[in-house]
Amino acid sequence: MNSERLLRIGDVAEILGVTTQTIRNWCNNGYINAIVGRGGHRRFMVSEVERIMEINGKENENKNCLLYCRVSTSIQKENLERQIERLKSFAISNGYIIDGIYKDIAGGMNFKRKNLLNLPDYCQSNRVSTVIIEYKDRLARFGVDLLKEILGSFGTELLIGNTVDSDYKQEIIDDMIATIIHFSSRLYGKRKGWNKAIKIKQELLKVELENSKFK
Repeated sequence: MNSERLLRIGDVAEILGVTTQTIRNWCNNGYINAIVGRGGHRRFMVSEVERIMEINGKENENKNCLLYCRVSTSIQKENLERQIERLKSFAISNGYIIDGIYKDIAGGMNFKRKNLLNLPDYCQSNRVSTVIIEYKDRLARFGVDLLKEILGSFGTELLIGNTVDSDYKQEIIDDMIATIIHFSSRLYGKRKGWNKAIKIKQELLKVELENSKFK
């Protein structure tokens, strides 16, 4: 291959088996180098594409992974697809080979999610190095440590892709609200339970605001 030849982003995506958005993410993250023309279009030297192919080719089955993504409602389907793209970019840029993508549309306190249940089964039957999630609560609101131990018993690591430290106090409030919504929905029905939970959330935020005034 002529290393001076330039490839379009679509060609590079096809060669590497990823989407054009993933290539853009790689460019922004510095994982792959591009030549930007006057019109803002990215072009890639063949030698650069070969470099990425070599990096990916060096990875063996001991660095394979599964991705798990979740959103709460069907109206968040676009968010789910963006979440998948971000995790794919994260996994590939960190040298993982993606064996599968598991996704659910359900609440974080619902443990009867089809793909959440399928995930440990796959890890038990196959050698999987890592399960990658974007945030802890994408896997579950509660019980993440237990799920981590279950995966660990199969020799599988749980990796949280987003390394930004969360607000511990806000995390507790979010967990409380999720618990309230879950049990209110069971007691009063989904719509009435949601409305009651929203009122309680507003009261919690009001108390938090009042307390902050005295600090």
